[in-house]
Amino acid sequence: MKKLIQQHIDVKLIRSGDEGAFEKVYTAFFNSLYFFAIQYVDKKAEAENLVQETFLSLWLNKESISGQSSGSVKSWLYTTLKNKCLNYLEKESNKHQYNNYQRQKQKVDIDILEQMQISDVTFTEIEKLLFEALEQMPEQCRRVFELSRFNGMKNKEIATELNISLKAVEANMTRALKALRIHLKDYLPLCFLLGLF
Repeated sequence: MKKLIQQHIDVKLIRSGDEGAFEKVYTAFFNSLYFFAIQYVDKKAEAENLVQETFLSLWLNKESISGQSSGSVKSWLYTTLKNKCLNYLEKESNKHQYNNYQRQKQKVDIDILEQMQISDVTFTEIEKLLFEALEQMPEQCRRVFELSRFNGMKNKEIATELNISLKAVEANMTRALKALRIHLKDYLPLCFLLGLF
């Protein structure tokens, strides 16, 4: 099973500059980091640039990754991207005259980013609860969720893959998301940003 949060990452290989390990990290986290950035940066090209800059920072600062777990790389990536989004929003607010709604939205986004704490402990706990919840789901419900969130498949593709109706895919996905919202209730904001919901 491909894991959305838990990818085995050899931190020592990242620190040593192993290109294969770096490529694995890039492939595993680009989409979820982009999804995180686009929540705050409305322009797709800018969000993508911030994610690319985050990976470049990882490469340039690879020796600074602390810890031995995959979570330390993930938390480093998300924390770095969070700070890049924050800098971007602050620069934009100084550059443009926004109407009241835009100004208020930007202030809320900045406040959220400033208060957000991301750590490898958080990722480990989310992963543990996620896979506990998945284990408790009926087989088809779990498969629908995994194909959607872990493999990035559309509902029609899942229906074809599992040989079930589109309505069955939608019903199973609704059931899976409801169960996960209950199981992961303490981490919902971060789960939304990771693209689980």
